Amino acid sequence: MKKLVRATALVSLLAILSMPAVADGDKAKFEALERQIEALQTRIAALEAQQTFTSFMPDFAERFHVMHRAGEAGDWAVASHEFQEMKRLTILSTNIDANNGNLMQQMMKPSFEALENAIGHGNQEKFQQALVQTIDTCNACHTAPGSGFVQVTLNARDSMSLRHPHKLMQREMAGGHSHGMSSGMGTMMPAMPAADAHHDDTGQPAHKH
Repeated sequence: MKKLVRATALVSLLAILSMPAVADGDKAKFEALERQIEALQTRIAALEAQQTFTSFMPDFAERFHVMHRAGEAGDWAVASHEFQEMKRLTILSTNIDANNGNLMQQMMKPSFEALENAIGHGNQEKFQQALVQTIDTCNACHTAPGSGFVQVTLNARDSMSLRHPHKLMQREMAGGHSHGMSSGMGTMMPAMPAADAHHDDTGQPAHKH
């Protein structure tokens, strides 16, 4: 579609440039045509900048990845922050693709409830269970529209990742923190460095905090 619009605009422009000089009476017609070409070019730029589900999902995966690591480190403040962003992105997904967005919202709801409960109570056991549930849901959601070959995993050593590192500390979930779904930002609780080593995406200790 984008290529067709671009080709149409280019053909129209070449037609104008190749025509001989015309009478003043035809000037208005050509000015109108030029405006149409400009409008087409603007439309092309908008289409090229428009996000698709393919470009949207890596952002969602980034949030899940950081939430996963933060929860394991006991940094419930960061885990909650990333989880809220995951929920916000899921709501926005319907603006990108109504069908896939609605499917995503419906399928992720039980997993989101499990994650929210685990993070809110700082419960590691429930958090791990919710992570597994979420991964299973993600893979089922990929399969539903015919993209079952796209599978995600909790084991970073089995995945490709270019995620940037986050400094994680043992903190309680921040009260009142939101991502545009309600007002208020809340104040982070006093932080304590995590006792265990930070692991990078190879699964190896990277450094002590």
